[in-house]
Amino acid sequence: MSETLVVALQIAFTGMLLVFVSILMFWLIIALLVKATAVREAEPVVVVVAHDEAEQERKRRAVATAVALALALETETKPRVLPTLPTPIVSAWQAVMRSSILDKRGPVR
Repeated sequence: MSETLVVALQIAFTGMLLVFVSILMFWLIIALLVKATAVREAEPVVVVVAHDEAEQERKRRAVATAVALALALETETKPRVLPTLPTPIVSAWQAVMRSSILDKRGPVR
């Protein structure tokens, strides 16, 4: 290979290497910044305990309604598939082609 081609390949390789190294450096810097600036606050866990009898009854009714609705939707009849219509004697494509042939020939005597 000629010396100019070797130098050109070295320059291209160096340029590509610098591009990928800079991309990796930016990636690492962004990852470190995200970890360093992340806000870590413990969210309080709220546990709701229903001691009220009316609340328990409301939940039972809601569950019963959901089950009844699911059963009604499950037993609902599925749409029927319509039967396939019989094919016509002459398809639309054939009719168009025949009319174009008749137009080319002119009126029939």
